[in-house]
Amino acid sequence: MKVSLIIFKLVFLGALFIISNQNLHLSVPNERAVFIEDYNSWLRTLYNQGVEVMGYVVRSEWLPIENSIKN
Repeated sequence: MKVSLIIFKLVFLGALFIISNQNLHLSVPNERAVFIEDYNSWLRTLYNQGVEVMGYVVRSEWLPIENSIKN
């Protein structure tokens, strides 16, 4: 439950940053289209970077080396 709330807050804050940084008005159809395009691009980038980080974590060696345990 807490993780989903954190993810929701991250996605919501991302939308607010996109709106405020580009000074978009969502009541105007052209600016709404720009927002949707930028927001989708940001979500795709966030997903791709998350996959890259998770791949790095999964490939990492988490067990200690046996020789260092004996010393």
